[in-house]
Amino acid sequence: MPTAEPTTARAARAQHAAAPARHHGVANDAAPAGATEDPAVAPAGTTEDPAVAPAGVTEEPAVPPAAGGGAAPRQRLDSLDGIRGLAALGVLVLHVWMFSYGDSHRPPKGLLDFTLGELRLGVQVFFVLSGFLIFRPFVAAALDGARRGPSLARYAIRRAARILPGYWVALIASFFLLRHLDHPMQIDPALLPVFLVFAQNHFEETIRHLDPPMWTLAIEVSFYATLPLAGLAALKLGAHRVRLLALTLTIVAAGVVSTILAYTHHWPQTLSTSLLPHLVEFGAGMTVAVLLHGRRLSARQAAPLVLAGLAVVVANSWWHATGVSTKEIRSLVGDAPGIAGIAMVIATLVAGPWRATLLARGPAKWLGTISYGVYLFHFPVIVGLRMTGHWPEGDVLGRQLLTVMAITLPAATLSWFLVEKPAIAWARRVTGGGRRRAARAPQPQPKRQRTGESPALRPQPAGADTYN
Repeated sequence: MPTAEPTTARAARAQHAAAPARHHGVANDAAPAGATEDPAVAPAGTTEDPAVAPAGVTEEPAVPPAAGGGAAPRQRLDSLDGIRGLAALGVLVLHVWMFSYGDSHRPPKGLLDFTLGELRLGVQVFFVLSGFLIFRPFVAAALDGARRGPSLARYAIRRAARILPGYWVALIASFFLLRHLDHPMQIDPALLPVFLVFAQNHFEETIRHLDPPMWTLAIEVSFYATLPLAGLAALKLGAHRVRLLALTLTIVAAGVVSTILAYTHHWPQTLSTSLLPHLVEFGAGMTVAVLLHGRRLSARQAAPLVLAGLAVVVANSWWHATGVSTKEIRSLVGDAPGIAGIAMVIATLVAGPWRATLLARGPAKWLGTISYGVYLFHFPVIVGLRMTGHWPEGDVLGRQLLTVMAITLPAATLSWFLVEKPAIAWARRVTGGGRRRAARAPQPQPKRQRTGESPALRPQPAGADTYN
């Protein structure tokens, strides 16, 4: 059986190697100890989630991302929290499986292996959610004819409060852990500032180091920084849904072109792990925000949409996992079909007639609440267990999963209560003045809500900051 250290190092390389060459995942050829050529898709999304993934890492009461002119209460889409939580857990399971499969010397894959390998799509889920949730306030301001858009200062403060504290804590913890273990993914202290500002994807010396799944957070933050430009464009286009759709689909197209160029021109990892190839996911989420603003789907509309979305996701995963076509075609197309399917499912959850109680309540919702910590801490936990001899050996994937979760979930819970939640509360106090002033401003008479309409989808008064 390979030693723990080498396997861990391979896993880290696998996580980042694929991003550049392919749009969908973990590392392709470098797939860590065990990831499939495609699967691998590195978690970064392996987030891999927070996306941010999870972050898309949402801002808690506003779910992972985002911020407007009137004074409407923020709407929390609890079912999306559940989706985010399951995606984060899926990334954890993916990484544990990757090491377990590698330790078994990569035997022929069965259905379970193919399925677990495709949990890599959790990263795409994070990015699509971020695109949808963060762009919503800008869409509301544009389509409702607001004189001004969401407060960018409020947006920046809340996004920073949601992302930075938990990230910095996990970063410092990983730094000291790897230094203590003398692990090959450790970095020189002089390189820490690169990670502190999310620039690790841009340098060969840092891209595969410390906590590998964090590479997706660098992409997430790049999206946060550039989104206001799309928001400004949306406001300029005005209350024209077709024009806004043209804007978001142009963003998707830019991502598709970048994915193709990344493969045909052999982009280095420092470029292929940038925002450009992942504009497909963010643009897909933004497109959903435009299509759903002020709308609701009937059961007759929602049923075929969600079934088609799930079918496309499954077909996309089967296509990549089994390699039924050439690697060139898979690399050029990336996960675009699966991303479209994810967007269709999300659209059904937020605009459909059904209450996704299992996602909006109980364990799934709680997983969504602590998903950022799960995403940040699970990989260092795996490394620590393997390097200290506490990793369950043999064909015991179940025991390995339980061991990792037994440490990761409490750590994520502590992070939520001690770091993330207080930071979010602080940001709300600091930015609350803007909301109170907006509340005193004259407000247009809201349209009467139709019976059964989802409050989260009602047209939002201009400026109603709903950064989820």
